[in-house]
Amino acid sequence: MKKYQFKLQFNEEKIKAIKVSLKDKNKNLDEEIIKFLDSLYSKNVPKLLKKYIEEGFETEDKTKEAVKEVEKEVPKEEKLSSETLDNNNKKY
Repeated sequence: MKKYQFKLQFNEEKIKAIKVSLKDKNKNLDEEIIKFLDSLYSKNVPKLLKKYIEEGFETEDKTKEAVKEVEKEVPKEEKLSSETLDNNNKKY
């Protein structure tokens, strides 16, 4: 799987404090960030999208099917607000 590299800006003193605190607990900042990102992925990505990513669909048709299935999972309120935004952005 292809890796994504982050470049973030954060208070340097806070980073130093985090590193020192983690070192006292025999932990590593990079590993803790990866655990956090894995947790975000687990909690927020729909099951069908996870399945798609893990199986690595090869054809465009399968991709379209997966997107349709994910759209079914999206609550109607979110769909309506997206449609409303799309309609508000149209030029007349």
